[in-house]
Amino acid sequence: MRTERRPRPTSRVAALTAAVLAGGAGLTAGAVTLATSAAGATTACEVDYAVTSSWQGGFQADVTLTNLGDARSGWEVSWQQADGDHVSQVWNGRLVQDGAQVRVADAGWNGTLATGATASFGLIGTSAGAAKVPASFSLDGVACTGDVPTTDPSDPPTEPTDPPTDEPGGPADATFFVDEGTQAWDAWQASSGTDRALLEKIATTPQASWVTDADPAEASAGVADYTGRAAAAGATPLLAVYAIPGRDCGSHSGGGTDEAAYRAWVEQVAGAMVGEPWVVLEPDALPQLGDCDGQGDRVGMLADAARILDEAGARVYLDVGHSAWLPAAEAASRLQRVGLEHVAGFALNVSNYRTTDESRAYGEEVSALLGGVPFVVDTSRNGNGSNGEWCNPRGRALGERPAVVDDDSHLDALLWVKLPGESDGACNGGPAAGAWWQEIALELARNASW
Repeated sequence: MRTERRPRPTSRVAALTAAVLAGGAGLTAGAVTLATSAAGATTACEVDYAVTSSWQGGFQADVTLTNLGDARSGWEVSWQQADGDHVSQVWNGRLVQDGAQVRVADAGWNGTLATGATASFGLIGTSAGAAKVPASFSLDGVACTGDVPTTDPSDPPTEPTDPPTDEPGGPADATFFVDEGTQAWDAWQASSGTDRALLEKIATTPQASWVTDADPAEASAGVADYTGRAAAAGATPLLAVYAIPGRDCGSHSGGGTDEAAYRAWVEQVAGAMVGEPWVVLEPDALPQLGDCDGQGDRVGMLADAARILDEAGARVYLDVGHSAWLPAAEAASRLQRVGLEHVAGFALNVSNYRTTDESRAYGEEVSALLGGVPFVVDTSRNGNGSNGEWCNPRGRALGERPAVVDDDSHLDALLWVKLPGESDGACNGGPAAGAWWQEIALELARNASW
């Protein structure tokens, strides 16, 4: 199910910038940092505009708006595009264009900005030559002047407010569900002695229920049963929705639905959910984007699935691989292409072995590029880190047990998404993907630090 990728030494943006500095043809990468202030110093911003990719006749850019003025509800950034450049598509924003004058407004969900908060959007355009960074920007029609507002000393101090409490179904409310219907539970009940003590570590730890059956009736029946039992126990269920067309590019966990059937499949699964489950949406789908045929409009399908599940009450985390797969800038770009309106955040390290510290550092890097979007990390088998293999590597260990994280980071929770003891596929002596492999289950538990 997992494809290990060689780490890249620099981010995509950094590599492109280096190419420009070295005189690379056809690439323009840069950022403009400007401030804008209105009369009364109530409107101010920084705008970072970076050309992240360029090709013959076209380019892609990322734009980040930082609000330095008063808190606002709604924004519109405008600029004059260079001669020969034309913006044709925007995500995470709404494009209004009149000739070379470009106006991008908020997408609704990202319109509220506190002082110091950021909003990011991306764009694709056409270009007669090398794409250029615009010379100046405006926020809501106010030209960027370089001024940052200051507080009038005669103004009364603002009364502090209590920090917002987490929304229902959010991290602070989560007590994850222990499923007695797993293969690990059956193996634990059937064992004795030392094996029983080791398997108890796996069986009694909350972990995900994978929704993989392409038959919507079978898939939804399983979801209704699992989430219904979780609701009865007063616990939060965790689902891994895994049936996108072209799944796993035909590898050990290949399969999925037909392209025309995917939306209806997701709708039926969402309709069967009881309560407000957490959902890890389509492991590997974004990292494998474009890697094989048969994917259809994968970005559109992921966006559609996130919306359907969100509107049905799920807390959705869109999978984006792990720290050794995509550079952070590329991971953020792909998440932005899908859109973040209907996701709570992104998921990392699903079914992989990267350490928690490595995953957290990478997650914070991706989060920063997205303006502080939360993330979760799969720690089910990362106790000994990775040896570079992804399919049934030996010598690994169970990782930290699932827990909500309540600190100053953007990490929402540590989760067990992959079910330890279930094979990655017919490799390294293992059975078919998803089959119980007692030998490796015992090894994972024996090597755990707890």
